[in-house]
Amino acid sequence: MSRQLALRMSPVVAFYQVDVDEVVELLIRWRHPLHLPSDEHPEGRPYKRPYGSLGFVMEDRGRVAAAVILASTVNTSVCKDRGLHRYNTVDLSRIARSPDRRDEQCLRAVLRIARLYLVPLWLGTYAGWDAHSAEKCGGQPRIEAVSSTSLPGTPGNLYRFDGWEKLRTSKGPMGGGRQKPSAANEIADGARGLWVYRYPEPITTTTTKEITHVG
Repeated sequence: MSRQLALRMSPVVAFYQVDVDEVVELLIRWRHPLHLPSDEHPEGRPYKRPYGSLGFVMEDRGRVAAAVILASTVNTSVCKDRGLHRYNTVDLSRIARSPDRRDEQCLRAVLRIARLYLVPLWLGTYAGWDAHSAEKCGGQPRIEAVSSTSLPGTPGNLYRFDGWEKLRTSKGPMGGGRQKPSAANEIADGARGLWVYRYPEPITTTTTKEITHVG
């Protein structure tokens, strides 16, 4: 094996798609605020989304340094005034790093790579989502924006300095009936910021193929 080939097979920094359960294990191990142990979940809160999710990790020379989960948005409407909804917006539901000091500054790079290279992978993953998106978006599935939520008690600077726009601040469900309260309610004042990054041009299957070709 040539040295060049060996280097290509052992990237310094790389992103890999993994099972969502693998990412959740990392979130619990890294003590992500939404996945801390509780009386109901002494081993750490699970990740629950009623629709599709995709998991990714970033490795630094084989060591997992950060993790991301992309998901279908919780609410059907993301922002009616902006024309954003479940079938043209992908949710960055989790973004986290390891507690290792080496990774303290990595999340801004992870966020940028997620919105540029990982979000386009959503297209073609869920046939039902693609069909609804095509129906609502003029015949072709498309992603016009990516959304994410800043944790209560944080200013959301990770998003602000990457060109995202804060749409609103709200609290999660309080529970009642079959609905369980949001884990975010137990953090600071419980108020979360909803942030959105709008793509200059919508992502379609055509642009996804272009990204794959370049890669």
